[in-house]
This record gives sequence, C-alpha cells and structure tokens, in this order.
Amino acid sequence: MNFRGLIVSAVAVLASSAFADGVRAPLSVATSSVVAQSCQPTAFSLTAINASSLEPTRLTWNQGSNWGAWHYMDTIAAYTTPQCPATPVTMQAVVDELSWLHQGIPSFADGTVTNRAGLSQSVFLSSNYYGNGLAVLAAIDSFTGGGEVQAWIANQEVPCHNCHEFQEYAVLYYPATRKVVVLQGYTGYDS
Repeated sequence: MNFRGLIVSAVAVLASSAFADGVRAPLSVATSSVVAQSCQPTAFSLTAINASSLEPTRLTWNQGSNWGAWHYMDTIAAYTTPQCPATPVTMQAVVDELSWLHQGIPSFADGTVTNRAGLSQSVFLSSNYYGNGLAVLAAIDSFTGGGEVQAWIANQEVPCHNCHEFQEYAVLYYPATRKVVVLQGYTGYDS
C-alpha cells in the first residue's frame, strides 16, 4: 500500500469512529474529495456535443446511390445526458427530448427499442445493399467508448411517385459514457 493510500485509510477509520461516538469529525481533504465527487440530481436534458469526427463515416456510407436505389444519411448528431439525472435515463425520455430538438422524428411508439443484438434492424448499422453499417457502428463505438448500448430504431414511408422511399432513424444511447448518437436519413428504390 502506498503512503497516500495509508493516510486515506487512516482518515476513514478515524472519521467513522468519531461518527460512531456521536462526535462530528472535521472535514478532511480525503473526505472532502468524496463529497466533491457527488453531484446534485438534475432534470433530464440532452446537451449537444461535437460529432464532427463521425463526418467521414457519414460521407462514406452515402456513397453508391444510383437512380434505381438510393440512400443518404443526412446527419449524425451527438449529445450527452446529465451526470446525475433526477430520474433514470430511458430510451423513451431520450426520444421524447429529441422530438423537441429535431422536427420530424416519429413518436417513441412508432419505433422499436433494442440492444446491441438488434442493431442489425437499422439500415444504417448493418451491412446491406445501401452501405457498410458495420463500419458506421464501429466508428460510433469508438466515438462513444463502446460497451452496452440501448437503441431506438424507426422508419416511415414517405410519398414517392413510382417509387418507395423511407425516412430512417436510429438513436443509440451508451449508458456508461452517457452519450447519445442520432442518425437520420432516407432510403428508397424504384417500383
């Protein structure tokens, strides 16, 4: 054990014995750092963060459209959730907040909640005719720190004369790093 660890342990023992005897121990450097590390619960919100490092990934995924089948990822946006949320962060809370920030995102009920195993349901996150979604997912994992991911995936058909076109959405939440990544775009094909 190093000298600092020994001092911290001794302060903890003295503080706990003083509290046990009903005596208020003075706040030491060791115990004040523990207090400073705690935080006050705050209302849920999303704070935008810079996701420009994901822009090359978005541009690569967009390559390969043609007149018979097309695809385009409009945006990759990123956010963080509060460090100490007053209520647990849920996918519904994330999607509901995003609907205020981004017009056109479908309601929570119009999508599917999944985990990492279900990400292949998203055209953006699976390898398919449209693009290499596995590369997109790898870039997002690198950006967020990876690990457990919760997701909400949705698509909506939009009017298209003699064709089929779909607005595509994927929202990924990484609880360990509190990061949220939002993908929006569209896919389509001729009838």
